[in-house]
Parts: sequence; structure tokens; C-alpha cells
Amino acid sequence: MARFFKLSAFTIYSFLCFGVAAYAFYYLFKSVSPNDFMASKFAKAGLEIPAHFFGAGLSLLLVPFQLSKKLRRYSQKIHKRIGYTYVIAILFGGISGFVMSFNATGGVFAQWGFRMMSILWLIATFKGVAYAMNGNIKQHKKWIYRSIALTSAAITFRIYLGVGLGVLHLPFLTVYPLISWACWVLNLIVCEIVIYTINPAV
Repeated sequence: MARFFKLSAFTIYSFLCFGVAAYAFYYLFKSVSPNDFMASKFAKAGLEIPAHFFGAGLSLLLVPFQLSKKLRRYSQKIHKRIGYTYVIAILFGGISGFVMSFNATGGVFAQWGFRMMSILWLIATFKGVAYAMNGNIKQHKKWIYRSIALTSAAITFRIYLGVGLGVLHLPFLTVYPLISWACWVLNLIVCEIVIYTINPAV
């Protein structure tokens, strides 16, 4: 039964990763409509927005493959190559996200939420790489799990936004600044619980 729930959770999470990644790539290539405020705003921005959508979308797309134990057992070489691609994607996504944070909607509070997320995303990912290169696989896994928790903020951000606006009908400028922190802080809290209580052997 536990195996069934674990597989079901991984399957749902994978579909969410693929779905949000598809959304990111869709925005990269969609035609701009004058009635679409967000698309028009993105079209007028610099390279940081397409770089972020590409990097964040690609990293999210690769997460299920990096988490797959079957793939790791099948080929460590494939796992490493996907891992290197994941790191490069986060380099694009993290730096561009940091630049974007200075103009984020919602004021200084929201801007610092996205800024801290970008900084920690880069730190967690590159600490994971450093531990892998030093052969410390246990610490490598811990930091990559933290990196994945931050990558998954793209999913939780949209869930919280949908609940706040669509279910609770709260004002946008009330919901958005709170979500800029909640979308990644809560993910990291869950990640730490998994690392140190549910799966302490990691």
C-alpha cells in the first residue's frame, strides 16, 4: 500500500512538473495579444524573462528524471548528464529570476521574496554539485532535494495563486506578495521534514 501511494504521489508530481514546464515553454513561443497583459509585458521586457522561463521550465521538466531511482540504477552516465543540464538550466533561471525580482509586482516585500528564492536556488544547486564532485553523495542528495524544493516553487506558486484568487477571492495585491515567500518557504520546510524525519538515511 505504501508503495502504491508513493508511486501515485510521484506520478502526480511528475505531471505537475511537465504541465508547468509546458506552460513556461508555451509563453516563450506564443504570439503576443494586445489583450493579454502578461504576454504584452513580457514581450516588452529584456532577455531576463525568456531566460527565466526557459531555465525554470527546463529544470522543472528534468526533475522527475533526476528523482527516478530506476534511471539512476540503469545508467549513472545518463543521470549525470541530465544533472549537468539541470544545473545549467538553473543557472539561467536563477540569475534571470534575481534580475526580474527588482521589478516584481507587489512592492518591496514581494521583490525580496523572489530575490531570496533565486539566491537560495542557486546556492542549493551548486552546493549539491560541489558535494557530488567531492564524492559526498549523502550531502549531495540533501542539497539537490533542497534545490528541487525550490524548483518546485513554480508549481506551488500557481496552486497558491489559484486558491487565493479563484477560491478565496482575495485581492491580487494581497495574495501575490504573500505567495512570493510562501511558494518556496513552505516547500523547504516540507523538504527538511522529509530529509530529517521521514527519510533520515538520505
